Parts: sequence; C-alpha cells; structure tokens
Amino acid sequence: MGCFPRFLKLRLRLKRKTTTPGLQLRGSPKAWEQCPHCKELFGDVYDKQVQLSTVLESAAQCSRCWALGQILNNVTDLRSASTVLVGSIWHDNTLEIGVIRPGDTFETAPGYKIYETGDRYKGERPLLDPIVGLPIAHKATHVNFRPIRTTPEHRFALAKEWLSECVTSHEACNEHDAEYLLPRRLLDISDVEHIRLVNTQHQELHPRTGYVALSYCWGKQGNLCTNTANLKQHAAGIPMLSLPSTIRDAVIACKHLCQRYLWVDALCIIQDDPRDKIAQIPQMADIYSGALLVLSAAGSSGSLEGCPLGPPEMQPSPPKIIGLDFSRYANNDNESSDYRETIVVEQMEHERCRSLPGHWAHETFDQDPTDALNVVEERGWTFQERFLAKRSLYIGKGEMSWTCATEVQCECRNPSPHIKTEAGDRVFTRRYGINHMSVNNLFSEAELSKTYSYLWSDIVATYSGRLLTQFGDRVAALEGIAVALQRRWPNIYKRDEYFFGCWLSLLPDLLLWHVSGEPVSEQIYPDLFPSWAWPSCGRPVSFISWVWYGVDPKLWVELLDFEVKEPPPAAVFGQGGGTVTLRGPLIPVKREVVTYDENEGEVAYVPIDTQLSFMAGGASLDHGDGDPDAERVSHLALVGSYPFKLQEKNKQLSCAMLCLAPITGRQENVFRRVGMVLLPRTKQAFLGAEFQRLLTPHVTDYKIT
Repeated sequence: MGCFPRFLKLRLRLKRKTTTPGLQLRGSPKAWEQCPHCKELFGDVYDKQVQLSTVLESAAQCSRCWALGQILNNVTDLRSASTVLVGSIWHDNTLEIGVIRPGDTFETAPGYKIYETGDRYKGERPLLDPIVGLPIAHKATHVNFRPIRTTPEHRFALAKEWLSECVTSHEACNEHDAEYLLPRRLLDISDVEHIRLVNTQHQELHPRTGYVALSYCWGKQGNLCTNTANLKQHAAGIPMLSLPSTIRDAVIACKHLCQRYLWVDALCIIQDDPRDKIAQIPQMADIYSGALLVLSAAGSSGSLEGCPLGPPEMQPSPPKIIGLDFSRYANNDNESSDYRETIVVEQMEHERCRSLPGHWAHETFDQDPTDALNVVEERGWTFQERFLAKRSLYIGKGEMSWTCATEVQCECRNPSPHIKTEAGDRVFTRRYGINHMSVNNLFSEAELSKTYSYLWSDIVATYSGRLLTQFGDRVAALEGIAVALQRRWPNIYKRDEYFFGCWLSLLPDLLLWHVSGEPVSEQIYPDLFPSWAWPSCGRPVSFISWVWYGVDPKLWVELLDFEVKEPPPAAVFGQGGGTVTLRGPLIPVKREVVTYDENEGEVAYVPIDTQLSFMAGGASLDHGDGDPDAERVSHLALVGSYPFKLQEKNKQLSCAMLCLAPITGRQENVFRRVGMVLLPRTKQAFLGAEFQRLLTPHVTDYKIT
C-alpha cells in the first residue's frame, strides 16, 4: 500500500469546508518562523527544493504549511509523493512558488503567485502576515483577467478591435507609413471554396492595397508550394480543402478580419525557380513592413498542425480566491477568536505562452523566455517576419496576443494603464520590432557609432540562436532586416558595405563575437561563409559590448581592405568568400596544456613575447573541440580592450583576441579564424601609454579569410 493512505487522509483534511472550524493553532502565532520545511521556500531565489509531502506533514503544527497545503490543493494533486516545491518572495511582495511534478523539470514546471489580500492593516503593512506567514501583496495582479472565448467569431472580434484601433488611432504605428512595393504575387481569398494566386504586376491593384502576411513554420512535410509545374493551376484556383491546415486556418482568420489578400511565401514565391527566390529575398523588407498585418501561427510547428486553441491546461488560468479559516488562542485564558484570511493564487503571468511578445514584459518562474508551446519563436526565418511588421497578431496554443509600435495586448488580460516616460512615450520593456528601435540616448556618453553597432549586434545575437532547416540560409533569413535598417539610417548602414551579415564600417565591433549554445541546424557547413564573419559559426553568438560598462574601451584593429570572391552559381543568397585585411597587434603564441589538481588538461595560448605573458588564456572555439585547426593556432589578434587612457594607470579589465591559424599553402600572415580569447582582469596595472608601447612592436598587417 506504501504511503498512499497517509496522503489520502492528509488530502481529506485539507479539503474541509471553510465553514467548519479552521486550524487550531497550538502555540505561538508565528510558529512558522521555526518550521524547517516551509522556511526553505522563503530563502534565496529558487535556492532550495522542498518535498510537498514534508510540508503537508507539518500542517498540524505550522499554520503556513497548513495554508500552503490548502492553497496548492486548488492547483495540483497533493497525492504525488515525488512532487517538490521551490519558491521565493519576489519584488512585488508575493510568494512565487514552483510545483515540480512527475514529468516536469525546473524549466517546465508551472509557477504560481500566492499572496493575501486582507485589508486589516493600516498604514505601514508588515512583510508577512503574523498568522498565515504569507506575504501581503501591495497590489493584486489578477484584476485584469478575462476568460478566453471559445468560438472563432468572438475571439477574432477582439483581434479585429485591436486592428481597427491601431489603423485609425495609433499615430506611432502610421508615422513611418512609407510607400512599400506590393509583393509580386498575392492570394485572393474572397471566394468561399477557392483561393487564387494573382500576379500584382498584371492585376490592376492599387499600390496601397492592404494584405496580410503569414508567418509560420513549414515543418518537414505536407506543405503546399507553388512551382513552375502548378503555377497556372494556382492562378486558376486552389481548393480550400487542399490547403494545409495552417494555411487554411490563416485564410479563415483573414476572413474574420475582413481582409481579401494574403501573402504566403510557399505559395507566392516559385519554390523551384532560383531566380524568383533570389529576386524576392531582398524584398522581404517591403513584404513584411508593407503588410497591413503580419499573422503569426505561433503555436504550429508545421503546416499540417493548423492554429487551434490548446486544451484548458495550455491556456492562462483564472486566479483562484480562497478563504482560509483559523481559530487561535487569543490569551492565556484560552479564549479563542476567529481569524479568516483571503488568499489569491494565480498561475504566474502567462507561463504557458511566455515567448509571445505580448507576454515578454512579465516574469516567469524559471526566468527563461524559451517557450515549448509556441515554436514559431524558435525558427530563423520567422525572426525578420516579426521584426519587420508594423503590427502583428499571434495565434498561440494558449491565446492570441498583439504587438504594434503603440500597444502590447493579449486575450486573457484586459488593457491595463500604460507605463510612460516623462515625455509621455509608451515604455516597452523589450524591443519587439523595428518600430521600437531608437538611437536616441541609448548610450549617453558613447560615440554614436557604438550605438549603431550595438543595435545590429543585438539583432544578430537574438537571431543567431534560431533554428534553420538549411544552414545556408543563415544570412538570407536576415536580409529583410538589413534592407530595412539601410532605409532607416542610410548614412550608417550603407548597402554597398553589407556583406555576410556584417557592415564593414562597423567591422571592428562585429569581429567581437563568441559562441554559445547548441547547433542551429542538423548539418553545419562553415565554409559557406568567411571564418571572421559570425554566420560561419553554426551556434548562437554573443558580442562584447564594452559601452555598457561606462569605461573607455579601445579598438586596436583598422580595416585596410576587403576582397569578396564571386560565389559559385549554386550558392544561396548571402553565401560566398571574403577576405579582410586588418592592421593591429598580431601576437605569436604557443599552445600549452595546463593541468589543475590532476584534472583533465586545459588548453591555453601563451604569447612568446614574455613581456605579454599576462595575455595568455584559454579560447572559446568557434566550432567546438573537434576543430583540427585549434591545434594549429599560431597568433592572437588583439581586437579590443578596456579600460584604456594614455595618461591613466588601470588594470586591464578585459582583452578580446581572435585565435588565428595559418592557411596552408598561402602567403605569410593569411589566417583562418578559429576562436576567441577573452582575458579576465589582469593582476598588474598598466599606464595606457605603457600598454601601448608593449603592443607596438607587434602591430602589423594581416588577412583573415
């Protein structure tokens, strides 16, 4: 029988009606201060894991354990012997508690906010209720909750309100309403039984014709594509019943929104015509920025899944209001007094759909933006589709959400008051798209060029971790954003200076990337791009941005020349070879294996010049430990360091250097990039001029392919 009967008794006791006498406290009202079990949940942030069973066993002696049991009985099954709790009191004075059940991990477990809402306290309110032992929230967060409607008519009526309000009254969303080129082809969805592919160059459509652009995951099979063989057939008409579920649901959504035209890449681009594809990839900035609305099938991992609302457990749940009754001894004469408290428990903000932009402003239990339900945010091609949109509607498995330059909305919350700056501008805690980007006062004391390089490196860092079916699309899937930035700031992002995902005018900053995370494609082909450019790495990348530190960084490299090699005929857009000629400190090194405490040896690259021995360090390799060129590294190229002032003495807080391996059979000082060394703070302090003197003998011209 195990322990099941004991847990059953506990559960029955916890489910007593609140009209019956409540918990009889047999000691100090603050007995929970000495309870070793629930006390762990109020320590450091998510530091301890506590068995739910031990909390339930303490319920007879500890009022807080009893209250936690009563509360959790409303959101989880108390009979599971393996369920564990983690928790912490967070900044809004609520208890955030994670319930890790069988099958859950720390990253996937649901989180709940628990707080009491009693109004017995006047003026200065205590941090914890003296009887229940739970925190007292200063402001309830559940007041704006609204249930998600079940019929498409009701759900899309709300989305239609969002669209109408944005188009008619949002000045910020319409101020950059430039003349965008219509897509070459659109789908006319006005018929009930068929949709029809129309050529906008032949059809007499107004240049400002409104259309919806679909953002979705194709999946590995089942998608319907236009090719040279069926082009005429698709122009005559495509039966609705022959459409994959995701595209068919998108058509239905557009009809609810009273829109006639839809753009879908698989159907509006001739997929087996390389010339058509190459011509339209740079037009993505027009296609997605010019769309009236970008519709995202956020919860669909393939074209066959459709856009269904998930089951109730996948949807944001309404808060639960629980009345807890206590009886306690008021004095030594054993005269009892009644005590009742109202507790609110709600699932942490949008835990089930946290990756949607409409929910990014809220914290979650694991503080991780990864979303297992809405997979569109994991894919590479969908990044620019969301980023370029003037306004986006996301159809997730949990709910719908909305973003534009003015609003962030969702289905399960009524609009709340906006947070605004002193100038009256809407505050967004995260940039959702190009309309949220600004260079004004981003770095108050830095050069303006640093701001622009940061904007691009931040975009790349966010995009680079997204998955691609074809690794060769690594640059092509970002082309629309590059075009959009060139239009917005043409004097900075110059079209003739953009190669391989990098702007040559900002190149010294854009060389400072290092790898992290898992591969983005099943097959990685680094040679499709130059080794110095971030797309050659098949993993997420991060950039060193010293401007955040409020110190004086120095870039030691100068771009002297750039040679681009003509890509082969079969190359995908953005692929090819390119060589940069740089001038800067090029430091010869030797490879040494250092062993600590008899552990496995660590590789370090040590300068041969003994005066620079403090610059030895281990490398973050671009292609992992399996790269054979890692053993052939002969030089470190210093790219940047901080702080640096000629007449001031400082310890070097950091130096960033590229690991270079010579190209076999090529002339001297021609290298391939292998990795990056980021040195920690040096023990020795250097006058800036002295540090420069040590490096001057190593300044030379070199090439990286």
